[in-house]
Amino acid sequence: MRKMPIAIPSPRHLLGAALAASLAVPFAGAMADEKTITDNIQKHMPGVPIDSLEETPAQGIYELISNGQVAYVTADGKYLIAGDLIDVEQRRNLTQAKQDEQRVARLADIPDDRKLVYPAEGEKKHSITVLTDPTCPFCDKLHKEVPALQAAGVEVNYILTPRQGPGSKGFEISSRTLCADDPKQALEGAMKGQSVAADACRDDVVQENMALSNELGMSGTPYTILPNGGALPGYRPAKVMLEAIRSSDG
Repeated sequence: MRKMPIAIPSPRHLLGAALAASLAVPFAGAMADEKTITDNIQKHMPGVPIDSLEETPAQGIYELISNGQVAYVTADGKYLIAGDLIDVEQRRNLTQAKQDEQRVARLADIPDDRKLVYPAEGEKKHSITVLTDPTCPFCDKLHKEVPALQAAGVEVNYILTPRQGPGSKGFEISSRTLCADDPKQALEGAMKGQSVAADACRDDVVQENMALSNELGMSGTPYTILPNGGALPGYRPAKVMLEAIRSSDG
């Protein structure tokens, strides 16, 4: 019987096949991990929405985003990890970078009618967003720094976010302020303790602002979002604010 010749693949074909296999296996594994994670979370934590789920540089650890909050989960979906993921080699906080990125994206979706805008004088060099409460003393203190920020080319966008939530005095005044004929003038008066002569007709907007504050990680007011999405909680004088803003904006 005549023996048929055996075809021997060239080294180039062998290398190509090896690369294809090495790329296909992790992809299939990742898809399987994501399904396992999703199934386990939906089974044991049904109230937790999964906004996104993706691999991290750390093997076997996935990034889970839920209601704008970042957490981590193991590939088997059994363990949820709360805390920062640090790249020790690059000395980079991966969690903070993701949160900053999310804040920028989220604020880009906020319509102008939910903001009180204090434009920069002359050329606009930077833009920041401040979550503020008309009944917050430190918010009033920061508000006094706004003219200096504007003079330095910074646009300041206020979002009224009462720190004590629905039913609070801050919530009612925020709603009244947004309903006033001149909301910025009403805010000036409210921060000085004056009454706002307007109906509280924007409760729905203030509720949306409260939900937004949770997504942005607000820990109290005032809460400033820098140009790169970094957060600056509390009062800072204009000089300190400008240093942080310029550093954030590169």
